[in-house]
Amino acid sequence: MSGGFNNMLHFVGVVEDIHDKTNAGRVRVRAFGIHPPRISEDIEDNVPTKDLPWATVLDGTYGVSPIIPAIGDWVFGFFVDGREAQQPMIIGRLPGSYLNLPGGSGEAGEDGYIPPKALYKYGEPELHPYVGGEDITKGAYLTQSVSNYLIKQALMDDTFDEPLIAPPENNIHQRVIQSKDGDNFIVLGSGEDGDSGDYFLISHSSGSVFQIDSNGTVFIKSFGDQYNTTEGVLSTLVKGSSHTNIEEDWSLKVESGSGKVYIHGDLDIECENFNVTARSKMNLHAGVKTNISAAGISMLATADDINVGAKKHTKFSTGTEDNGGGFYIQALHGDFHLDTYKTNMFSETYHKISCNGTPAVSEQEKPYKDKGHHGIEINTPDIIHLNAGVNLSGKSGDILSLQGASLANMTAQKVDVVASGGTLNLKSSGVANLDSNATVQLGNGTDETASSTVSGIDSTRGDQVTNLDARVSVTEVASVVSPGELPASKAKRDPVIKRLTSFITGLLD
Repeated sequence: MSGGFNNMLHFVGVVEDIHDKTNAGRVRVRAFGIHPPRISEDIEDNVPTKDLPWATVLDGTYGVSPIIPAIGDWVFGFFVDGREAQQPMIIGRLPGSYLNLPGGSGEAGEDGYIPPKALYKYGEPELHPYVGGEDITKGAYLTQSVSNYLIKQALMDDTFDEPLIAPPENNIHQRVIQSKDGDNFIVLGSGEDGDSGDYFLISHSSGSVFQIDSNGTVFIKSFGDQYNTTEGVLSTLVKGSSHTNIEEDWSLKVESGSGKVYIHGDLDIECENFNVTARSKMNLHAGVKTNISAAGISMLATADDINVGAKKHTKFSTGTEDNGGGFYIQALHGDFHLDTYKTNMFSETYHKISCNGTPAVSEQEKPYKDKGHHGIEINTPDIIHLNAGVNLSGKSGDILSLQGASLANMTAQKVDVVASGGTLNLKSSGVANLDSNATVQLGNGTDETASSTVSGIDSTRGDQVTNLDARVSVTEVASVVSPGELPASKAKRDPVIKRLTSFITGLLD
């Protein structure tokens, strides 16, 4: 070593190789005036890159953030071994020096000191656009600025704008940490007035960006996919409003546990098809009223009953004059029961009551036994009134019986009782009166006399029970399960009142 540290030889050079296989961060530097330029491999005194000595790069960060100069960077340093020039060390980098060829590097226009890999930098400004303010239309900022969206919220009349990305500017107060090519960088913005220019920006070459502006507004925008994963609890507090706009699909899955949604105001959901599946029970509870409207409504109970209950009236209205829609109930394998305090039935045209007359085989006991019953029965302990404006007809294929325990009356302008090929029986246990304004004829060709018995109506009925209770209801009564009372309001309370209430409660306890 010639003179050692007492006779160091300083130099300015250009970095030609940074691939140190020892991973020590060393670089090969062609020192101006000490190593000849790379003009031609055929020149005898030429020094190829592979023969340049490895230079140690001094690290002022003490290993926290070591930086290796890029190929083509101009650096300043010294040779520890003086004129022997075999042990170089680099103190720092000379920004912007590759804008011009070094003095004494050869003839005018000669570029022998510029490595081919660094030619793309030739003439490029050294300072980053966020410091120098040049080339603002290049890189990720152009993508970020033209993709600023005006987003329509779920409330269709409202929109919100994405925050603007801070543009590059000529500001020497900025601090920029950048990648080798400058496409990925971090900006620590600082304005001259100390407030309006204060921001933090992380920018990726794809356009993806993270920014905190001078107001503290945080903006994250990804031009690719975005994933958030946590192994613990994720808690989010929004003091203002929260808006989410999704252009494609949205899904939410809770792997275990339960889910709860509480909204102080209204909840509006609008979609194409709304499908809800509950693996067990589903409860819908409204504190005032539940309204359902659709072009068609279907309900199907696959294993149990459908129960409808009301504190007041249950009303059904169906059909219009145009479509003639009706009201239909079908229970071909079961019973139809209607139990009321009063029953009113009205038809605009006519009533039809028909049955096949097949005897019942069920074991139902109420209101009376079913087994053996058939046909149509009308029972009442009081009055049955039949009133027809024109005709009232009764017809039987076998026996037609009318019986009154006290009195049986038939009145009309003309009463015809015709018995042809059969028997006509008239009998009274008291007085029998026949009165006519014309002629009363008896015994004209009549060989039969009144029978001592009258065919009773009981002969056509099934087994009856005695002392029928008219108020006995049917076996099945609608049973509606309520989902429970409405929960207590969770409306926000004034924090001062809340703390005061808690304090007084503590004193009372």
